[in-house]
Amino acid sequence: MEGEKAVVALFLQALVTGLLMGGVYAVYSSGFSLIFGVMNIVNIFHGELIMIGAFTTYWLFTLYHVDPFLTLPVSILSASLLGYAIQRLLINRVVEAPPMMSYLCTFGIHLILANLALLAWSADFRTVTTSYSGKGFSIGPITVPLARLATFTIAIVTTFAIYWFLEKNRHGKAIRAASQDKEMARLVGIDIRKVYALTFALGAGITGMAGGLISTYFVIYPQMGLPYTIIAFCVVVLGGMGYIPGALIGGLLLGIIQSLTATYLTSGLSVAITFILLFVILILKPQGIMGRGAVE
Repeated sequence: MEGEKAVVALFLQALVTGLLMGGVYAVYSSGFSLIFGVMNIVNIFHGELIMIGAFTTYWLFTLYHVDPFLTLPVSILSASLLGYAIQRLLINRVVEAPPMMSYLCTFGIHLILANLALLAWSADFRTVTTSYSGKGFSIGPITVPLARLATFTIAIVTTFAIYWFLEKNRHGKAIRAASQDKEMARLVGIDIRKVYALTFALGAGITGMAGGLISTYFVIYPQMGLPYTIIAFCVVVLGGMGYIPGALIGGLLLGIIQSLTATYLTSGLSVAITFILLFVILILKPQGIMGRGAVE
């Protein structure tokens, strides 16, 4: 009987851990999905925006002792301004070019940002350790860390806010119109270039906020970007490329799968399982598990 309770407790703990992590996956993948859905660009420097947001939180906490959650508006602003500047100066030049041009452009930006951060901050691993970092509460046999619960809550609220913005706000409707039919949007007076700039700034800001959240319980370093870009790509493929609610479902699903893999097999296999799942989805259901994503 005790053995059965222990097995159930272990499964429930893995499930909760996966859900908490999946919420953060969802919020930074929604930025990736938003940019792809409107501009048809696979943003390879997406992870560097996470890195910028994480280091913004780290330096504000380290130098000025600002609580990590209070630094999130600054993380959003820093990543958003960087994304806007890059979009206006570089991405605009390749946004309607063949896809290979945008791949090369965003990959080059990834290399530049990662190496500039390496020169500025060195390759050291850094952490944001607060007075509540190791604290949590228990619900029966399940332990819920406070920091992860807070990040999960913020991530889920943000994901729903993005969806509301796209559905109800005038600027959000312009973004949706541009993603559905650019030429028709132009004919009704929508400035596509402004929509692109707003989309990229919004997607970058969301991603920077996710970086600030991640810094509260993961190590950060200048080369951290690419693994997060890969995860974001996997999440949006699972949920459907360009479909924001799909990013939420895909993020939660991937978080649970990785947590269960780490619990019952080994953490080293979680990446392999992620790519196997990605391969299966691309073969069997390329529009994502929701059936609403774009297929190229």
